[in-house]
Amino acid sequence: MSRPSSAALLGGAVRALAATWQVEFVGRDIMLALRAERRPRVSVVWHEHLVPLLWGNRGCGAVILASRHNDGRRLAAVCRAWGYDIADGSSTRGAVGALRRMIRVLQSGGEVAVAADGPRGPRRTAKPGAVFAAQRTGAVIVAVAASASRSWRLSSWDRMLVPAPFAQVRIVYGEPAVADGEDLGAGRAARALQERLECVAQAAEC
Repeated sequence: MSRPSSAALLGGAVRALAATWQVEFVGRDIMLALRAERRPRVSVVWHEHLVPLLWGNRGCGAVILASRHNDGRRLAAVCRAWGYDIADGSSTRGAVGALRRMIRVLQSGGEVAVAADGPRGPRRTAKPGAVFAAQRTGAVIVAVAASASRSWRLSSWDRMLVPAPFAQVRIVYGEPAVADGEDLGAGRAARALQERLECVAQAAEC
């Protein structure tokens, strides 16, 4: 009998934990409406919130940008099992191909989910790729964040949030924003995205 993969073990552990969570969604009706209209959309998150956000949005069919290193591949395997599609690439490896895939998905009215500070940080320092993809396609940007009443923080670079058993988990969706058609430059685009994510993250903690 073959051993279960590390991805299967990870997915099973999160599934067991999540079965005990009480999840509250704030603003999800906005995202559901965008999906129903097939309006192209980019969900942007902080890397540290991936565990509750991926679980809470499972089955939505979004395409996730995942890195090609081992941790990224394990995460990608879990995401596929939860109903996501994967665009391989990151800011350092495969970035051009991943951006092209993202643009194709958005042009078809789909959804792309991006950890703005991924895959390896610095923590809560946004990169501008999501803004550029939205500008190219006319997609809206929706910042999404999560919090938990009780949680663990991993010793990873992002201090990954893992809600504890029986935690109250809050997932907040920000108002959709249209990327400015003006060429903002990488620095201004990243700062604008970072401000939006920080605002939604603060709302999730309330």
